[in-house]
Amino acid sequence: MRKLSMQQWIGVAAMVMSLGLSTTGAVQADPVKQKVRRGYVLRTCDQYSAEVLRHKAKEYQKLIDAAATEHHVDANLIKAIITAETCFRPGAVSHKGASGLMQLMPATAERFGATDDSITHNVHAGTRYLRWLLDRYEGNIPYAVAAYNSGEGTVDKYGLEVPYRETQRYLVQVLNAYQKLDGEVKFKFTAGSISPVERTLTSASTPRLKKVIEKRLLPSCMSASRKLHRATSHRDRKGKRTFYYKVKKNDSLDRIMRRTGISTNAIKRFNDMRSSLIRPGQRLKVAECRL
Repeated sequence: MRKLSMQQWIGVAAMVMSLGLSTTGAVQADPVKQKVRRGYVLRTCDQYSAEVLRHKAKEYQKLIDAAATEHHVDANLIKAIITAETCFRPGAVSHKGASGLMQLMPATAERFGATDDSITHNVHAGTRYLRWLLDRYEGNIPYAVAAYNSGEGTVDKYGLEVPYRETQRYLVQVLNAYQKLDGEVKFKFTAGSISPVERTLTSASTPRLKKVIEKRLLPSCMSASRKLHRATSHRDRKGKRTFYYKVKKNDSLDRIMRRTGISTNAIKRFNDMRSSLIRPGQRLKVAECRL
């Protein structure tokens, strides 16, 4: 067999990349032409352009939008999770047994309402889980993303310093895809990780920095549901919208949750409540979003 010279091997590699293929096999060819600088090989799905990611998501866009609206999660964040989990391959199954677009373990899928293996149930259960994590970490997106990968117990213990390389890589991939899809730089990266500036802000304890963090991590008001708008009044201030619910006679937190779509845990956190006791006429803060 004739041996190829180094120049010929380079030519073959360039041809492979020009066809949109990865020599690693990690990323499949895409029908949308992907511009890649010479000598660069895509290794993870988040490295695709925003145009390609949107094309990959197009088939599931209505489903993702419906889940985003119902569970009050930014649709771009859902797509970013799917980007890192499966690159929009619904038939993907991990070696640990996680399956579907959002790669849910059977116990997690059941816990968050999936009663079958359909794409619809997978996306809704995954989004419901993501909403639960966002509520747990008071809207902190990096914490919720890290917990989606490694579990809330690990993040409760280590914060963003989770000692697993897989989680650190996953966090960067999701946040990279998220800001590409959103069209706004939300996070800074240094040497493949979240930059020290972002980490300092995330763990800051001063009231001023906490306000900066909260504003940057709030979901867009575009994702606020009609149900929430109908049941509440709102106030806009400094780029942030705050929703308020006025307690009526015979109301309970469960009833307010059904009317607004906001979890009882989130309502308690917004109002520093230690119990579920409420009184008629009381004004409760139930949600915030970024204008």
